[in-house]
Amino acid sequence: MLAVIPDFSKLIEVISIAVFGILGVGWGLVKFIQSRSKSDNFIAIHTEIHELLTELRVNSKAMRVSVLQFHNGEYFMDGISMRKFSITHESSHKGYISQSLKFKNVLCSLFIPLLNKILENKGIVHHVDAMSSSYAKHFFEDENISHYACLPIRNKNINIGFILLQWHFDFPPDMENQQSMVDYFESIRDSVEIQLSYQKN
Repeated sequence: MLAVIPDFSKLIEVISIAVFGILGVGWGLVKFIQSRSKSDNFIAIHTEIHELLTELRVNSKAMRVSVLQFHNGEYFMDGISMRKFSITHESSHKGYISQSLKFKNVLCSLFIPLLNKILENKGIVHHVDAMSSSYAKHFFEDENISHYACLPIRNKNINIGFILLQWHFDFPPDMENQQSMVDYFESIRDSVEIQLSYQKN
């Protein structure tokens, strides 16, 4: 009488399906946790930036503080990239309208006087009246801005954007303590740079 050899093929098939199922669930769980972690990180970074801007606005008595970042996305007929900037973060005093739509996909070439001040890398307060006649000056005048200050935002020694403070005639900056305000402005800018650098981590 021949001995019956058990058929393990079905058992092996069941075990294989179970193992692959467990591995699939585990991989999915890892991806979910990583995605959730990135989402939480994103929220934490941008919450901190907003809080920094609000702190700067309140302490400088500005009407509005914004982070604007450079980008492109379109091209001229000769293939040269259009250099633009847009508001990515903003803190406004109660009663003042957001500029997020007005500063969206704005051509850098329209704001050369402002960009020149940004490149100076000095957080001093400037009078809009002192600007040369330009689109930038007319824009600020139409927005009832009397004074402004700006500093570049950098990542790996590349200018990726800037912080812009704006004052209305009702909220003139304290010109007597301008140096302390500049130092404070620079410290907030440095903190914003650090937060933005976390985005790629």
